[in-house]
Amino acid sequence: MPTVHIVVANNQHIEQLLPHVRQADIEEFESGWAMTPEQVLHYGIEKSSFCWAGIADGDVVAIFGVTPASILTGNGTPWLVASDRLQKYSRAFIRHSKPLLAGILETFPRLENYVDARNIAAKQWLHWMGFQLYDPVPAGPNGMLFHRFTMEKKSCADL
Repeated sequence: MPTVHIVVANNQHIEQLLPHVRQADIEEFESGWAMTPEQVLHYGIEKSSFCWAGIADGDVVAIFGVTPASILTGNGTPWLVASDRLQKYSRAFIRHSKPLLAGILETFPRLENYVDARNIAAKQWLHWMGFQLYDPVPAGPNGMLFHRFTMEKKSCADL
């Protein structure tokens, strides 16, 4: 049984993850935001209200968090940068992440971002976590196809 835990992310985690960032994530950052994984990770740690590192058997397999999208709406922008090794630990990582997601929705009742239509692993992850994905639309400086994805906190009426 793998040892998986979630910790508050720091710059050391970035350095450990960078050599192993999955290729689909690299392509997404380049086509969507013209950024490198290092830029995305430093921005994420600096701007996020919540930011964690997923550690599996001693290795950083993902760094993820939520940045405030708008002070007025209270919406958040979830993000994740992963290594190819995350797939090996996906079930355990989902088990550890779902309680965090419930807490995030208490602070940010609506989450929204975009995912590269080519990033199959990220889209699977979003589906497993319960996000709704929409039809792809051209986005970013290169006009590549991206899916908007959202999640909203359930109200009492929805239960």
